[in-house]
Amino acid sequence: MFRLALLGLALISSPAGATPAVPASAMPDETLGTWGRDAEACTSPESRGRIRVERRAVQLFHATCTFDRIRIVADGIFEGRGTCVEVKGGRRYAGGVSLMGLGDEMMVRFRGSQMSRTYHRCGASLPVR
Repeated sequence: MFRLALLGLALISSPAGATPAVPASAMPDETLGTWGRDAEACTSPESRGRIRVERRAVQLFHATCTFDRIRIVADGIFEGRGTCVEVKGGRRYAGGVSLMGLGDEMMVRFRGSQMSRTYHRCGASLPVR
């Protein structure tokens, strides 16, 4: 957890333009799969605390975002932007997430929000609710 905090601090405090972002065709292998907020999210089918990262999309509990732009911002920091569609109601909006990965932990920050959440890699691939 401390390592992720340092990674987040580095992202926030690095001067603009210090490391140019590199376009990518898909999310890297190390980000793919199911991630949970805690152990229960990774084992309980009823939990809403999971996300699933795919090559060109991320499934959240309330929406699916399909990326038309993916960038590698720095080592272990990936950003995907595109259109999100809400699960209920089908509303479309411009969305994006930044994934800051370090081993089996990932910090997820949502575009337009200062809030970030830490997820842990799940051993099983349960559906996102």
